[in-house]
Amino acid sequence: MDNLLTLDFWWAVAGHAAKIVIIVAVAIVVIRLLFLALDRFILPRAAGKTLYFGEKRVLTLSSLLKSVISYAVYFVAGVMVLQEFHIDTTSLVAGAGIIGLAIGVGAQNLIKDFMTGFFIVLEDQYAVGDYIVCDSLAGTVEEIGFRVTRLRDFNGVLHIIPNGTISRVANWTRGQMQALVNVPVSYAADLEQVLALVRQACAEVKDEAAAVLLDGPTLVGVVDMRPEYLVVRVIAKTRPLEQWKIEVALRERIKRLFDAAKVPPPLPPLRYGPGAAGPGQEGKEA
Repeated sequence: MDNLLTLDFWWAVAGHAAKIVIIVAVAIVVIRLLFLALDRFILPRAAGKTLYFGEKRVLTLSSLLKSVISYAVYFVAGVMVLQEFHIDTTSLVAGAGIIGLAIGVGAQNLIKDFMTGFFIVLEDQYAVGDYIVCDSLAGTVEEIGFRVTRLRDFNGVLHIIPNGTISRVANWTRGQMQALVNVPVSYAADLEQVLALVRQACAEVKDEAAAVLLDGPTLVGVVDMRPEYLVVRVIAKTRPLEQWKIEVALRERIKRLFDAAKVPPPLPPLRYGPGAAGPGQEGKEA
C-alpha cells in the first residue's frame, strides 16, 4: 500500500498506460496505412494503377488480405501490451505455434483448398460468369470462394468443387474462340458446286451474325478424303461462347442450300462385322 502513495509508482503506471495507448494507436495507424496502400496499389482505378485485378475478384481478394493484415497487427500489438504487464509471452507465442501446427496437420486439405482458392483469385484463372472445363466437369462459374468453386452445367446441376482438388482448368471465355464445321460431301456431288454453296452460306451467316464474328466464316477446303465421303471444313473466329451459335447457323444454312441444289447426300459409313466383308475380303465367305 505504501507504494500506491508514492509518486514513482504513479509515474510508472502512467508510463505503462501511455505505452499501451501508443501501441494501440500505432497498430490502428499501421492497419489504416496498409489498407490505404492495398487500395492504392491493388484495387482498380481509372488510371495510374500499379497492379490491376478484375472487378469480379478484387473485393474477395482485398477482404482476405485486409483480414490477414488486421489479425497479424493485432496479434503483435497484443503481445506488446502483455509485455507491458510483465507477462512472459514466450510461452504464449510457442503455444500459438504448436496449436497452429496441430491445426495445420489436422486440416491439410482445408488449408490446401484455401491456398488454391487464393491463387485462383490472385492469378485471375477464372471469374464469376466464365465458362470453364474443370477436369471432367464443364459449366458456368456461379461463385468463387477460397474453399470451393460453384459450377453450374448445361443441365442446371450445381457442382461444388473443393479448390484443392482442381488440377486443370480450361477457360472458354478468355479471348477469341474458333467455330469449326466439317461438312461431309458425297463423291458423286459436283465439288465446284458444293464449294460455291458453302461460300454462299459463309457470306450469309457473316451478314447475319456480324456482331459476334471477329473473322470469317472462311472456307478452308477439302481437309479429308474418307472411303465414304469428302470432308469440307469451314472456320470462323468469334467472341467468347458464341462459337456454338455460329456453328449451328452454318450447318443449318449449308443444309438448306444443299437441299435446294439437290446435292446428293454422302454414303453411310461402312460397317464390318460377322457375315460382312471387310477390306480386302470382298467375295470371300465370312
